[in-house]
Amino acid sequence: MADQVFETHRGRLHALAYRMLGSHADAEDAVQDVWLRWRATTKDDIRDATAWLVRVCSNICLDVLKSARRQRENYVGQWLPEPWAPVIEAEAENNLIERDGLGQAYVMMLERLGPVERVALVLHDVFDWSHEEIAPVIERTENNTRQILFRARRKVNREHDRDPTPVPDSEAADKGQVAAFVDALIGGDLQALIGQLAPNVIMHSDSGGKAPAAANPIYGAEKVARFFTGVWRKKAENAVESIAFDGTDYWLLLHEGDSLVSAVGFAQKDGAVVDIFVHRNPDKLVFLQHLGRA
Repeated sequence: MADQVFETHRGRLHALAYRMLGSHADAEDAVQDVWLRWRATTKDDIRDATAWLVRVCSNICLDVLKSARRQRENYVGQWLPEPWAPVIEAEAENNLIERDGLGQAYVMMLERLGPVERVALVLHDVFDWSHEEIAPVIERTENNTRQILFRARRKVNREHDRDPTPVPDSEAADKGQVAAFVDALIGGDLQALIGQLAPNVIMHSDSGGKAPAAANPIYGAEKVARFFTGVWRKKAENAVESIAFDGTDYWLLLHEGDSLVSAVGFAQKDGAVVDIFVHRNPDKLVFLQHLGRA
């Protein structure tokens, strides 16, 4: 029965750890650690299994985040979180995990925060935990927890025009919006492409040093549009584009033969694209390789 209870929560725990860590391997390791602690705990002492599992998973992620931050410093080029890849069937997934906070923009935004702030914000905003419930997880008083959340919300706001932090209250672009972007790109219509973008749009790229990519963020609608049209003209003759959905984000995928070489995700606000996420690192593209056309 204990095993069954844990498996019922595995999807939720993986999604929680993924939000905290931005890595599926790290998230899976965290969930496995929760499992080992769950097996070693006397179940009679646990009144609320869900709360216990989420609390333990959060504490494990706090420890991982400290070393993960050091690893980010050694990463080649810009770092983006791995694309979300559900670990369970989609139908069951909707019943097991909260859907908010799985997109690129949200997870990347969390990078601005320290480990304690990150855990507190996810538990409060995504899992709807109260300050009273969060306080023992982060080992703070309830009043301190309120202050931590207040500071966290201030940190995730863009401070200036060259701040690469994603817009905190953006949403994943819908299929029609992505399709309009792709149509303008294929047609070479620079003005139509610019029209899809917010004036302060930012393009973020991640190759991990394993593929050509923009070394730094690109800011502004015209510069971003010109970058895309320039790259599109130089794409391989056998390149094939498609739009795919991973359960959270719609992606523009570019295949060369059987290989996925680029994946582009979009976040929008007020009908305009505010952040674009370009994945070129093959280690991260593998999470989207299985997706078919949306």
